[in-house]
Amino acid sequence: MEKLQALVSHLARLGAQYKEKITPAYWLSFITGGLVLVFFSLSVYIPLSGHYADELGVTSDGQTVTIEETPQEKAPVITKGTVRTGQSVYSILQNEGLSPQEIHQITGQLKGSFSIRSFRPGKIYETEKSSDGSLIRFSYFQDRATTITVQRDIEAGPFSVNKEIRDFETRTVALEGTVEHSLARSLQAKGRRGLLPGMQKLLGTRVDFRRDIAPGTHYRALFEEKWLGDDFISTGTILAAEIKLPGRSYRAYRYTDAKGIEGYYDEKGCSVERISRFAKPCNYSRVSSRFGYRTHPIFRTRHFHGGVDLAAPRGTPVKATANGRVIFKGRKGGAGNMITIAHAGGDHSQYLHLSRFALITRYGARVKQGQIIGYVGSTGNSTGPHLDFRIIHRGKHINPLTALGTTSSRTITSKEMVNFLAEVSLMKAKLDDRSTFIAGSDNQNGGAVL
Repeated sequence: MEKLQALVSHLARLGAQYKEKITPAYWLSFITGGLVLVFFSLSVYIPLSGHYADELGVTSDGQTVTIEETPQEKAPVITKGTVRTGQSVYSILQNEGLSPQEIHQITGQLKGSFSIRSFRPGKIYETEKSSDGSLIRFSYFQDRATTITVQRDIEAGPFSVNKEIRDFETRTVALEGTVEHSLARSLQAKGRRGLLPGMQKLLGTRVDFRRDIAPGTHYRALFEEKWLGDDFISTGTILAAEIKLPGRSYRAYRYTDAKGIEGYYDEKGCSVERISRFAKPCNYSRVSSRFGYRTHPIFRTRHFHGGVDLAAPRGTPVKATANGRVIFKGRKGGAGNMITIAHAGGDHSQYLHLSRFALITRYGARVKQGQIIGYVGSTGNSTGPHLDFRIIHRGKHINPLTALGTTSSRTITSKEMVNFLAEVSLMKAKLDDRSTFIAGSDNQNGGAVL
């Protein structure tokens, strides 16, 4: 403090010596600067009086600090359940304590991302509840890749619906083995029993799987698999298959032609499948009225019925029986809502009494076999929901049930043969490459996938 006072006195003497040389304004600024310097020095050297504290109330460096902890919250309770027969989304959410209004809101949001048909017995669901028992989250595992989650928004209050789909990884792998008891048991032992239906379909026209497959039968297959990370999900499309019997062998290779039509062929380009020219137009419970003469159910008169009536619930999807072009879509008297499709070879198919049309169905539209074109109804002269299905061959009605039983085969055209043989050669190379074989294959040395 004495040094500070001496400094101030010295500055004053200097000011007196140069008083005549310095202007009043300069003198004022000089004194102001000195006062600022004095104030700064005092703030450094004067100790705290003890009347001030930091943000947490500490007044000295030796004071004991009290540490506060947030009261521990109870962890949410997570439980898993299995959908039982007769249960629905509504009944499960009701059992979880939701009000009818909340359930109505949730089911309304589910319509855009969830099909009620996928809610089946045996499926797993999971609930998460807070400490007071209120529902926070409801998750339904539709399949191993798809999860539907109903989540309560803590801030806003209402529930929101989220659909999470994990992407599959598709791997191309190969498998071979020798039958000891049956092909089914051999594939089961390798964890790939899902290949059996596909192999039976591919080679069923060449091989009698009950009579010809015996101990010692050798087989190979090149196919796709679906994986989620390190979890195997399922087998996918078979790309090539081979079965060796005593003295003969059969092979089939998958190929997509220039028109986008997929099929399986032997090495010469001949189809190994018998393909239905006309496919079943809908799922039905019974044939309620057959082709031919009958007594009309409404007018009670005997007349010729040019189709078959397929009884099915209202709204059942109706599919194109074969590839073709829509040449009529609309209302047609007693037929109600009707669609007519023109097919190759002068054939036509007709679909009567529809409740409504699919959005893609319009005049001139090209449709593929199995594509949904409308829905079962009871429009026009009808006593109940059904599909009146008709096939016209070169201007004459034919029995649709007979037509559905006809099959045909395909061959690779000369223009596509070079490309077909190139793909067959590539698949053969993969079948011969040991690195593509999965664990469990006979003589398997690797485990890599393509």
